Amino acid sequence: MKKKLLASTLCAVGLLASASMASAGTSAIPYATELPVLSNNIYLASGKKADTTKSRVENSLVGSTYTANMWIVDANGKKVSATATDVTDGDNRNFTVDASAVGGSVSLAAENANATYVKVDIAGNFYPDTK
Repeated sequence: MKKKLLASTLCAVGLLASASMASAGTSAIPYATELPVLSNNIYLASGKKADTTKSRVENSLVGSTYTANMWIVDANGKKVSATATDVTDGDNRNFTVDASAVGGSVSLAAENANATYVKVDIAGNFYPDTK
């Protein structure tokens, strides 16, 4: 039983680590984690912003009946896009990113759209650039 639990834990840690690793360009950067309680934000995925094309999110899951708010930040944590509100299951969003972020790392930030004491599952793919 303990071996199965350890294997499951290691698998989950590996998925979370790969979700947060930086990637470049038009490749999908997967994320799968929990949004923190009380609308605190979290960075879901990071990658290099190579050009001025829009960034894209293909969000596959937001747990239960909750929704999320999402935006893009640069390497210094400065917000460089508008906020997409009420993102839900199967929701795809495009972000116009400030030109100052091109050539640097950007991160997808998110928060629970409603202040709640519940951690909410979220999963999907982030594309820093689209073609």
